[in-house]
Amino acid sequence: ELDKLSKIPSWLIIITLKFWAAAAAVFFGAIGIIGLGIDFSNVDETDIIQVLDTDLLIIVILAFLIAVLSNYAIKQIVILMNNRRNNTFKYNMINMTGFLAFFVYLFYSIVVSFILYFVTLFLSKYNLVIDLFGTTEGIGIEPITYGFCYVIIDGIFVLCKNVIYNIYQRRKYYKQIRSE
Repeated sequence: ELDKLSKIPSWLIIITLKFWAAAAAVFFGAIGIIGLGIDFSNVDETDIIQVLDTDLLIIVILAFLIAVLSNYAIKQIVILMNNRRNNTFKYNMINMTGFLAFFVYLFYSIVVSFILYFVTLFLSKYNLVIDLFGTTEGIGIEPITYGFCYVIIDGIFVLCKNVIYNIYQRRKYYKQIRSE
């Protein structure tokens, strides 16, 4: 007999975990880093090099935290949920194992965080952020908006990966049929 939690669709669980990972990375990485002594308030807004340096630091910190959470938490849950009836690997961008997988996740997270940097700037410029915590004043990032945007951008990448994989599988199947 199945338990109540097994009736929740796996795609919903994985999307919720990805949202949580991105929001936690922003909350603890970008907002919580002030407690470590890194102060972003003394950044001269007219000095473009100092602004880019600060923004690049935030992007790398967020990418590192998302890579750690994706590789060591979300990927493990995806592996545990995978079975014959439910292929959960299709909801994950990277399905590698081993130590090299962390670096691949880190590279992927840097690419996604770089895209999300511009998306977040656009959303905050036009005041479209969901500011539940009161953490942003003017232009900035906020955990819930960043989590939603991360899920959307990651979903686009996963969809492209799945389309390319399906095209490859069909091509391989037709090549096998022709050879027989």
